[in-house]
Amino acid sequence: MNVNTRATYNITGVAGEYFVAAELSRRGWIATVTLKNTPNIDAIATTPDGLRSINIQVKTRSIKNRQGWILNRSIEKLLPGENLYIAFVDLKGIDERPDFYLIRRNLFSKWIADRHSQWLATPGRSGRVHVDNPIRAFDRPQFKHFEKYHNNWNV
Repeated sequence: MNVNTRATYNITGVAGEYFVAAELSRRGWIATVTLKNTPNIDAIATTPDGLRSINIQVKTRSIKNRQGWILNRSIEKLLPGENLYIAFVDLKGIDERPDFYLIRRNLFSKWIADRHSQWLATPGRSGRVHVDNPIRAFDRPQFKHFEKYHNNWNV
């Protein structure tokens, strides 16, 4: 990957983090993005009274990426805590508002791990066994139940 491609990738990720923080702020939360290299937490938000706080991992899909979100196997790891969420951000045209998918982190982790196990157990082309790999890619059509998380900030 060349420097320009890496910079574009990083800018896309940062844009998603700021979109999530902005949307939470618009909805009355106090939200901020974290410093880079904070494991599993890209944004933190709290209610103004300080009674509820959430930690959010943000995964952003660029305008040009129509293949879905590409994750690695670390997404399958269950993390302690009930206040952990993932926000999947789907960037659209430059003048369009992105779509958001918000889901509890461990719920998604279980789902993606189960899905990968099923893929491994299912024969591939010509009946060949799938070979395990670190990629965990998905897109909206692959999980019908995920639509209830579409722009649902009430989760």
